[in-house]
Amino acid sequence: MSITEKIIVTDTNIITDLNNANILDKFVGLDNVYISDLVKNDEVNSKTGDLKIIDKFKTLRLTDEQLIEVSTLSSEENKLSVYDLINYILARDNDGILATGDNRLKNYSEKNGVKVIRTLKIIKLLKENNIISCKEAIKACILLKECQSTRIPEEDINNLITEFKTGLVIV
Repeated sequence: MSITEKIIVTDTNIITDLNNANILDKFVGLDNVYISDLVKNDEVNSKTGDLKIIDKFKTLRLTDEQLIEVSTLSSEENKLSVYDLINYILARDNDGILATGDNRLKNYSEKNGVKVIRTLKIIKLLKENNIISCKEAIKACILLKECQSTRIPEEDINNLITEFKTGLVIV
C-alpha cells in the first residue's frame, strides 16, 4: 500500500499521535489526506496538536444524504460516536482509507469494507515512500513511546523501531 494512492480520512487520535511524534506536518502535507469539516471544527483543539499544522488539513464535507445516514447509523451503532460514523462514511464514500486508532471504529470499518491504517503504519508508509528518513521514523517512534497519552502498545512501537534499525544494517 502506498500512502499516496488513496484519500485518507483521519480522526483526532491519529492527529495527536503524529503531532507527538513530530511528523504531523509531513502527514498533512500529503495531497490526499483529509479531515471531516465537522470533526475539524468540533473535536480539534490545542490538546489534539499544533493548530497551525492542523489548520492546513484539507476538509471533506458530508452531503445531506450522508448526514441522514449518520443519524440512522448512530441509532443502530450506539458504540460508535457520531464523529466515528462521519469518518467511516467519508472514507467509504470516497473509496478511501480510514486512519484511526479507535478499535471499535477500526473493527466496524473493516467489517464493512473500509481499509484502515493506524499510526505506526502511517509512520512506516511515510518512511517507505521517502517522505521521512529512517532516522526520522525511528525518532518519531521514540517520541511516541515517551508520550503518556498514546494508546499504542510499547511492544508494537519497539517492534517497528527494530524493523527500522534492521533495515539500516548494510550487509
